Amino acid sequence: MIYLKDRAPVAAGNNSEVYRHPEDETTLVKVVKPEAIARANARWDFFRGRRRRYFHLKNFMRVLEEQIAVLAAEGRASPHLEEVIGLVETDLGPGLMVRCETYQGEIAPTLHKIMTDGGLKDHMRQPLEAFLAWLEASPIVANDTGVGNMVLSDRRDGELRVVMIDGYGETAAIPLKSWSRWLNRHDKRRKCDSLRRRLNLL
Repeated sequence: MIYLKDRAPVAAGNNSEVYRHPEDETTLVKVVKPEAIARANARWDFFRGRRRRYFHLKNFMRVLEEQIAVLAAEGRASPHLEEVIGLVETDLGPGLMVRCETYQGEIAPTLHKIMTDGGLKDHMRQPLEAFLAWLEASPIVANDTGVGNMVLSDRRDGELRVVMIDGYGETAAIPLKSWSRWLNRHDKRRKCDSLRRRLNLL
């Protein structure tokens, strides 16, 4: 059991809160927010789609599915996706344990924070383009390429890279983008172009 109730989250999204592991600062634990659990329980079974039996943990299942899709297609984990360690039991409910991405010794900033703090620096542009090229070509389904879902990390040997920490996985009840490689790439190309415009890369 991992005890998190007396700790403050280091980040939060629409569905989850993120905590540092109390015994390992290189690890983060994502747990589902109570309000997200309430939303999931209030939905009709039909609108939960094919993951209805996972209830409020369906987002964890999306992450695991996409990680496995990358392993199947590329033969190894991608440096552009968060490193998933596994599922754990916490005093706030089941948690998804991931490796903490860092930048210059601190928790890696989101692209949103970088843009808020003055925008991309020249040395950040190539790693971002490398990420976008990978994203378009990869098998993963990207449902939200907002600037809050990606971080800039130098955790691996100081090499700068962009890592997607949220916003991936098929959300549709009928998983057309999972079934059609063409449709998935078309959707991601459109989203990547939108992200390039937002980040002034075009």
